[in-house]
Amino acid sequence: MIARTTRCLIGVAVLGVAGCASQPGPSGRREIVARVADLVKNTNPEGIDTLEFVTIGETRQAITIRGRDRTNPILLFVHGGPANPTMPISWAFQRPWEDYFTVVQWDQRGTGKSAFPKADRDRMAGTMTLDRIVEDGLAVVDHLRRRLGQEKVVVMGWSWGTAVGARMAVRAPERVHAFVGLGQTVNAAAERVAYERTLELARKAGNAEAVRELEALAPYPGVRGERLLPGAGVVRKWARAYDGGWYGRKDLALYNALADWAPEYTDADLAAQRDATQWAQPFLLRDLIRRDLVVEAPAYRVPVVFLMGRLDLHTPLEPVEAYFERLSAPSKRLIVFEKSGHFSMFEEPGRLLVTLVEEVLPLTRR
Repeated sequence: MIARTTRCLIGVAVLGVAGCASQPGPSGRREIVARVADLVKNTNPEGIDTLEFVTIGETRQAITIRGRDRTNPILLFVHGGPANPTMPISWAFQRPWEDYFTVVQWDQRGTGKSAFPKADRDRMAGTMTLDRIVEDGLAVVDHLRRRLGQEKVVVMGWSWGTAVGARMAVRAPERVHAFVGLGQTVNAAAERVAYERTLELARKAGNAEAVRELEALAPYPGVRGERLLPGAGVVRKWARAYDGGWYGRKDLALYNALADWAPEYTDADLAAQRDATQWAQPFLLRDLIRRDLVVEAPAYRVPVVFLMGRLDLHTPLEPVEAYFERLSAPSKRLIVFEKSGHFSMFEEPGRLLVTLVEEVLPLTRR
């Protein structure tokens, strides 16, 4: 019998990830991770499978590059949170994408394998802004174009990552070939919609505890977003009770456990990530709540594809529909997954893969 220990993963406000995962002890983890690594490894001679660091200004930032054919189009996945990298969970959803794209996971500044040592945090705190991470992302794009000898990079953001990716596309259309927003964020109005819809569902269900906790947040998220940090976790906790997180699951215990088997992450990396999220998130959320894509990105010079869960109460559909109608782009598509909340890569993985192949891949041939 493998001895078991408990690892509690911390929450992130936009994704609403919180909970504890039970896992085998160190020797058991090593055995399982080795098998996962073998399962997802790209062994094709034409392919690529690497973990490397990119020097961006004063930082070293981690990326993985994986695909079965290195001549396939590059898809840069920009993670959410903020400060909640998908590199350590990508093993659970990404492998089929690699038949069609060279997929890049990037641990953003100050988080994951790109986390700052505690001794450097005071010095680096001023760099934890949305605009700085956008510039970092464009530096990653430049590295990928040189590294793989390709001009076309599709940027795909998820949740917080859509705030980063959309601005990358608007600022550098000569470097970003297309933008895909999965669980698109827009502005503070989306937080109000998520809150009001969740409260409405709680009242209809007669959930007195949920109603009490949600009403205590009013007015949410506040005039200047001052209630976002203390309240976002509460809103998302109850949103998950009504399929607004992971459709059909009332919590994210499974999601939280996935990083425990990450081939890229050591035990030290996992511990550093939990601590880094707690440190980095407040800086980035305070910045995000003041920003508005309607104002900052009314027009794109690259194709835009929004992929949204009908039931999403983390980044709700209605504000995205309104934004989509107003924005201009060479081409634009809004695709809704009817049985998804915020985690479509797990909720409807087949439909998401087909959509990437049928809607996004053709954009790289233009």
